[in-house]
Amino acid sequence: MKKLIVLAFTLLLGGPLLFSEKPVQEKPDKDSLTDAKFPLHWGKPPAAQTKDLVDLPGRFGKGSSTLARWIKENIEEDKANGKKPLVERDPRPKPRFPVEWGSPPEIQLTDVVKLPGRFGMGSSTLAIWIKEKIEEHGMPEKPVLDPSDARRIEKETLQAVREGKITKEEARKKLDALRKDMADNGQRKRPQRPQKPEISDEVKAQIDAVKDLEKALHTEIKEKVNELGKDATREEIKATVESFKESNKDRFEEIKEAHTAIRENIEANRPEKPERPELTEDLKAKVDALHAKRKEMHEAQKELHQNLKEASKEEREVLITAFKEANKAKHEEIKTQAKEVKEEIRSLVETEATRTSDL
Repeated sequence: MKKLIVLAFTLLLGGPLLFSEKPVQEKPDKDSLTDAKFPLHWGKPPAAQTKDLVDLPGRFGKGSSTLARWIKENIEEDKANGKKPLVERDPRPKPRFPVEWGSPPEIQLTDVVKLPGRFGMGSSTLAIWIKEKIEEHGMPEKPVLDPSDARRIEKETLQAVREGKITKEEARKKLDALRKDMADNGQRKRPQRPQKPEISDEVKAQIDAVKDLEKALHTEIKEKVNELGKDATREEIKATVESFKESNKDRFEEIKEAHTAIRENIEANRPEKPERPELTEDLKAKVDALHAKRKEMHEAQKELHQNLKEASKEEREVLITAFKEANKAKHEEIKTQAKEVKEEIRSLVETEATRTSDL
């Protein structure tokens, strides 16, 4: 009976309410992803650890033996998956120092200490160099993250989500923090999102009135369906609904007109959208050329699929192998050109920073 009532109300109103409250989104936490000590795809370190102190693998300094085992297991798993060992690749993002400081020392000690100026961890040689530069030039406002590290962090974050190591919400907060840091440092142009239109008290009252009217109609049609009894058929329910709609035509028209008025009011008060940057003639030509090559590849794939339908299993393997060999260079060319065009288009609205809005 409950399903029949839902069916009736769907026929009655033709869909769900148009106006519903959106859940309030949590603000990203203040923790920056650049402060993460371990690669994100490792997940979180053990919560319960022994109180001893040992040297940690992977140039992570000192910590408990529990943490050491956890790091070792993750390093071995990375090696098994073909990832570069941490002894060759430091997982911590390397800070970019102010240009006026010049290049850091090429030869450094292998010890690990806390660096001055919120630059994370590094050798004591680097720590002395940073201290001298701060005394000479003053403390920089904020250490700048290298764009290559930002791209790596983004890649590792997305991979961690795919592997279920972190949730999408955790990844979103981390990437939002990274994006904000890079925007503050002038490495990324943050898109200016149009402001949401302000809803006046008059429109809010109209929305409430429409909701009350729809709720009343829902209650009445539910009563009508209940009167039919549990054995009512779909045809009987449909006939009852149509009859109710006919006898309450004025009320339905009132709801329809109210929705139109509310929509028009909101649209009239909506801020203008910022204009999209115009592509250069050279970039337009590159986009057209890329589309043409993709179309050519698509036609070749269609022809291959048609031939595969009429081929035996052995013939299909031969056809697929031959197609891959014949189009390998073309596929790589399309891939390279697509990457170049993508970067040029992004350069119109972004600087060196990676795009982190694809999650």
